[in-house]
Amino acid sequence: MKFFVIIFFILLASSVSAQFSLKGKLRTLSPVSVKVTDLAGNVIAECMVKNGEEFRTEPVHIRKDLYVFHFGEYTENIILTDNPVTLNGFFNDKEPGNSSMEFEGIDLHLQFLEINEKCWGQMFDKDVFKSCAEEDQTLDPVVRASLMYCRKIFLGHDYEPFKRVLDMISENERDAQVVQFVIDEVTKRKSAALGGEAYNFTFVDLEGKNVSLSDFRGKLVLIDFWASWCGPCRREMKSLLPIYQELKGDDLVFISISLDDNEKDWRKLVEEEKLPWVMLWNKEGFPKGKGQNAIQKAYGFYQIPFIILIDKDGKTIARGLRGDKVREAIEKARNSH
Repeated sequence: MKFFVIIFFILLASSVSAQFSLKGKLRTLSPVSVKVTDLAGNVIAECMVKNGEEFRTEPVHIRKDLYVFHFGEYTENIILTDNPVTLNGFFNDKEPGNSSMEFEGIDLHLQFLEINEKCWGQMFDKDVFKSCAEEDQTLDPVVRASLMYCRKIFLGHDYEPFKRVLDMISENERDAQVVQFVIDEVTKRKSAALGGEAYNFTFVDLEGKNVSLSDFRGKLVLIDFWASWCGPCRREMKSLLPIYQELKGDDLVFISISLDDNEKDWRKLVEEEKLPWVMLWNKEGFPKGKGQNAIQKAYGFYQIPFIILIDKDGKTIARGLRGDKVREAIEKARNSH
């Protein structure tokens, strides 16, 4: 079974109980801390595990939700309910991928794994993912929301999948943190959805002056988010040049916004490429592996390059543009006025 991080889970049926606890016996290379946290980082259960010795955490009531298992420095998302979980097997803290552990009492997580595996090989095919996350009306709300949580990057910038999934979860089933994540994503992505008012950023240009999106109200604005270390970003920027030369005019502005951590890296690449449009730097940088920065949240994207088109009224009219789609979007916007 393929997983984001490869630990082999053998999933067994669980018995019913009133409280969550974690117990079992693990073979380990050295003593290792095992704990469970919620998505906000609060510790639910924790204990030190020594090679071949039984361990047990204190029983505690938890809600059905997506949690995080911590094995030393290694982490894995897992769906838990208010039932005991037994853990046995071998954990290799030096090479977690060579571990083999049996979990008993995580039946709902098994449902999640089965669906997740079904669409794993086609993670970028949104139609396949839609069939996995949306078409089964009997899917548990936490499982449905967990699929969205674990695949949020691969879903790109889309608002609609999150909205559809949220609409399938009734109001009285929205207390789980992972469902709250879906609610938050719907709120963020709606503001960045097509037809929405574009976020009015302010960043510094090559002369050190502050430049805002609102400075260009009344013009079409193409915005390209990139970074000097991103190979696809640099290729996409070069592909924009002939489009710019062909379509440039008083009604159109191109803006490239660098997400480089280092200002020198941004300036060096700008000097090398010598592209004839507005160059800005977002000093917040690109938060690799740390979620989204403020501009990513505002425009609802995780990956770069990311290109959007803003109309003369300051509304987003095209997202996720690449190659010839840039030209098509600009021409369509011009023809609609």
